[in-house]
Amino acid sequence: MKNEDAQLVNQFLAGDEGAFTTLVKKYQKSVHALAWRKVGDFHTAEELTQDTFLKAYQKLGTLKNPNQFAGWLYVIANRLCIAWHRKQKPPMESLETTTGEEIEESSYRHYEDEQRKKAATEDRQVRVRNLLEKLPESERTVVTLHYLGEMTVKEISKFLGVSVNTIKSRLQRARNRLKEQETMIQETLGSIQLPTDLTENIMKKTAELQPISPTSSKPLLPWAISAATTIFIFLIMGAGSQYLSRFQKPYNLNAQSEITVEIIDAPIVLDTQAKLDLRNQSGRFDTTGKSSNAGPQVSEPVMLAAAQIEKETRPSTKQQWIQVSGPAEGASVSGLLVSSWGDVYGVSRIGIYRLAPDAPAWTLVNSVPPEASVDSHGIRMAERNGTLYLVFPNGVFASKDRGATWTKLGERPEGRAIGLVITDEALYLALRDDEGIFLSTDGGKQWTPLANEIANSGINAIDAVENTVFVGTNQGLYRLRSETWEKLTIDTTKAIRSLSTSGNNLYVGTGSSLSQMQSLLENSIEDLMEEITNNTGPRWEVLYSTDLGESWTDITPTSTSHMMRVSSGAKVLASGNAVLILDMLSFRSTDAGKTWTEFGFNSNIVVPTISPSVAVDENTIFRDSTSGLLRSTDGGESWHPFMNGIVGTSIFNLVGFKNELYTSTSKGVAKSTDGGESWNKLTVGSDELTLKPSENAHPLISRKLAIADGVLYGAASVLVPEHKLHISRLSENGNVLVPIQGIPALEDAPSTKDIKDWSEKLFQVSGFPKAFAVSGKTFYAEYRQQLLRWRRGESAWFNTGLVDRDKSDNPMRGFKLAVSEETVYVGKRDGSLFQSFDSGATWKDLTANLPLRFERFNDITFAGSTVYVATDAGVLTSEDGEHWRAITDTAGTHTLIDRMAVAGIQVYGAGEEGVYRLNNRDEWERISPAVPDSVKTLVINNDRLYIVTEHRGMFHTSLEKE
Repeated sequence: MKNEDAQLVNQFLAGDEGAFTTLVKKYQKSVHALAWRKVGDFHTAEELTQDTFLKAYQKLGTLKNPNQFAGWLYVIANRLCIAWHRKQKPPMESLETTTGEEIEESSYRHYEDEQRKKAATEDRQVRVRNLLEKLPESERTVVTLHYLGEMTVKEISKFLGVSVNTIKSRLQRARNRLKEQETMIQETLGSIQLPTDLTENIMKKTAELQPISPTSSKPLLPWAISAATTIFIFLIMGAGSQYLSRFQKPYNLNAQSEITVEIIDAPIVLDTQAKLDLRNQSGRFDTTGKSSNAGPQVSEPVMLAAAQIEKETRPSTKQQWIQVSGPAEGASVSGLLVSSWGDVYGVSRIGIYRLAPDAPAWTLVNSVPPEASVDSHGIRMAERNGTLYLVFPNGVFASKDRGATWTKLGERPEGRAIGLVITDEALYLALRDDEGIFLSTDGGKQWTPLANEIANSGINAIDAVENTVFVGTNQGLYRLRSETWEKLTIDTTKAIRSLSTSGNNLYVGTGSSLSQMQSLLENSIEDLMEEITNNTGPRWEVLYSTDLGESWTDITPTSTSHMMRVSSGAKVLASGNAVLILDMLSFRSTDAGKTWTEFGFNSNIVVPTISPSVAVDENTIFRDSTSGLLRSTDGGESWHPFMNGIVGTSIFNLVGFKNELYTSTSKGVAKSTDGGESWNKLTVGSDELTLKPSENAHPLISRKLAIADGVLYGAASVLVPEHKLHISRLSENGNVLVPIQGIPALEDAPSTKDIKDWSEKLFQVSGFPKAFAVSGKTFYAEYRQQLLRWRRGESAWFNTGLVDRDKSDNPMRGFKLAVSEETVYVGKRDGSLFQSFDSGATWKDLTANLPLRFERFNDITFAGSTVYVATDAGVLTSEDGEHWRAITDTAGTHTLIDRMAVAGIQVYGAGEEGVYRLNNRDEWERISPAVPDSVKTLVINNDRLYIVTEHRGMFHTSLEKE
C-alpha cells in the first residue's frame, strides 16, 4: 500500500489530477469513519471528510515522505475534528438578561430535542453506537475503522501510525468485550453507505484551490541520525586496525575495571488490590493508570517510598507491585533542567526527579501526572519565574511548588516536541518536521501557530535571550520579532543543530541537515572512511553573538583529528564563560570560545543533539547517553555514571537463575543477587580460573540469554568479523562468561559494508540473533529470518529449512522459539506454528488444525514435555504435539497472555489484567494486582513474580497467597 500511495502522490505532484481522485476514493470511507467516530454526526462527518481532502489537496506538496500519506491524512482529519469541537462550545449567557419568552421557547426546544434523542435510541444504529461507547477510545476507533471504514488491520496501522500488532490486540480485545453483539455491529456499520457523489463534490472544490509546491528536501525519519551515529561508532570501532588506530587509543589491560553503581534501596510501591478468579475486565486501568492511549500513565493510589519521595506514605496490607531499580545502564531521563534556584530536575517515564546541590542521589519528588501520556520521543522541560513546565505528548503541565504537584494547563498541538521557551508575554512550543512553532498567550490553555515560513524548514532547536526567541533549523537561524520571523545573516551553509545561552550570549552549533545525512549515509563504510580522510574541513561550526544575532563571531576550534569530519552536529552548552562542545570530539573553553582544550573521543557521550543535556555551572554537566545518565565535574573532561535514585526503564531479556537475576545491558550481561536493586557486570574471560580478557575484543551486541540443563548461556552477534555468533556460558562461580570455542562462521553472509541503506545496515547488525535457544549441546539461532542449528563439534551451521519471509511491522521481532530435547516449536511472523521432533531436520505445519484462530504469537514455552503457545487470541497447549486445546479462565474466557514463565511444575502467564497461574484444572487464576504497564518479560524467582514492562521498568510482587 505504501508504494501505491507514493506513486499516486508523485503522479499528482507531476500534474495528474486523476491520481488524487484515486486517493480520495481509496481513503474517503476511512476518513469519514474516523470523523463520524469523533463528532458523532453522519452529515457533519461528510463535511469534515471533504475538508480533510481539500486541505490534503492544497498541502500535498509539503508531504516529505509520500509513503506516509495515510498517517498524514489521519492527522489532518483528527485536527479538523478537534477544531470542530472547539467551535461547538456555545457562549455562556446569563438568565438575568434573557426574557421569559426566550426561556420558555428554549425550554420547549430542549424538550423537543430530548424527545428526538429518546426516539433515536430505538434505532439500530444508535444501539450500535451505545455498544461502541462502552469500549475504550483506542478500541472504539479501531472497530469503527475496521467495520465502517472497511479497512484491514494493516491499513488501520498505516492510517493511525500504530503498529500492526497493537491494532490486532485492540481489535481482539474489543471482540472479546462485545462477544455476541459483534455480528450486529458488523452488519449495521457495513450497511452504511456514503453519498455516491462525495468524490465528485471533493474534486469539484479542488478545482478552486491552488496546491502548494512540493519542497525539495529528501524524506528521512528523525531517528536516522541517531541510528546512523550509533552504528557508525560500532563500525569504525570494529573496522580493523587501519581505521581504529585513527580514532581510538590502545586498550589498556591495566585500566581500572568499571565500578558497580549501587542504587539506593528505596522502592516505588504501586498500591493495587488483587481481584482473584475474575474474567478479563474492560476499560481503563485505574489503579496504576495504564492508559489506553500511547504510553503509560500513573494515577492514584500510588505509594512511593519515603526514601525517594518527600511525602509521608501510608501503610497498606494489599498486594503491591514494588518498583525495582534495575541496571544502571537502563536508568536514563528524557528531559533535564537546571532551575533558577539551583536544583537539577530530570524526568523519565516513571516520574520527576530532583537533585539538590551537593546531594549524593536523585530524589523522586512525584510520579508522572495521572493525565499525562508518555511516548518514546522524550519529555521537554522549562522553567520561568519559579514555575516548572513539562511537555508531554497530550499536553503541557506546570508546577508552582518545585515539582510537588502538577496541573495540566491544556492540550497541545500534536507533533514531536523539540522544546518549550517561556517569555514574559507567552509560551512558545517548537515541534519537529512540518509542524512549526506554536504560541500560547493564556498560560498554555490554547495554542495558535505562528507565521508558517519556518514550518517546513526542519526545526532542530529553540532558545531565548530574555524575551527574544531564536529557532535553529536546517535552513538557518530565525529570530522572532513582533510575531514575525526574521532569518538572520550568519556565516554558515550548514544546519543549525543546537542553541545555548549564557547571559546575553547566544551560542550556535551547526552540523549536517537530515538531507545531508541521508546523502552521506548512502555511501559504503569504505567510501565514507575515504571521504573522512580526504576531506580537510570540519562538518560543524560554533558561532556566538552578543547582540541578539545582529553580528556573529566564529569560534570553531581546530583539530588534526579525523573525528572532526565525523559528525551529525555539534551540541553546545554554555555557563558563564565556559563553553562545552559535545560531538565525536569534545572541546572546552573557559574564555567564551577564544581558546579551546580538546578532550578527544568518548563513545559514551556521542549521542544526537536532541538528547537532554544541561550545564549546571562551569564545571558540572549532565548528559543522557546510551550508557545512562552521565555527570562531569571537571568541565567535560571525564564522565561518570550518576543514576543513584533513578529507576531504570530499559531492561532486556531478564532471566532468573539459581536465585539470582541476570539481564542484558548495553555493556554486556549484569547480575543481581538482591532482587534487582544492585547489579554487577559479568566479566567475559577466556577461562573460569583466570580473569584473562577474552581474545576477541570486538563489540558484542544484541545479547540473548537462555537456560538449558542447569546452565545459563548468552549469545550475541559480533561486528567484525561480520555475522559471527558468539556464545558464552556462565561459569560455576556465576561471575564469568566463558566463551564456547569452535563456533563456525556463518556462510554466505552479506557484508554490511556493501549495504548503502543504513537503516538496513542497522537491522543487519543489531537484529541477529532475534531468537536463541539451547537443548543439551545443540544451539538454535535465527539468522536473516531463517532458523539455524549448530551442535558442538560440528564444523558448520545447519540450515533447518524454516524460513520466514513475512514482513513484520517491527523489524526487530523474530521467531518465537521453544526447544525441549529434540522437539522444536517455532512461531513465524505470519501466524504459522511449526513443529519438529528431530531437532529441525523435518517440519510440520500445525496451524490449520489448531482450535484457535489467531494472527500473532506472544510467547512459546515448555513445562516438562507439555508445550504452551500464547497468541493474540488466547493460549494453546498440547502434551503430545498432536492434540491441542485452548486454555480459559474459571469463567470460560480465553485469557490473553503476553508472556509466560515456568517454575517447577507451575505455569504462569502475564497479561494486561495481571499475572495468572494455571490451577489443578488447567484454568487461569489471577494471582496478582493488575500490571503497571504492558509486560515484556515474566520471571519467577525466590518466591517473587518479576515483570519487565514496556515503559516503566521492572517490578516485583510476592508470590505467596494471602
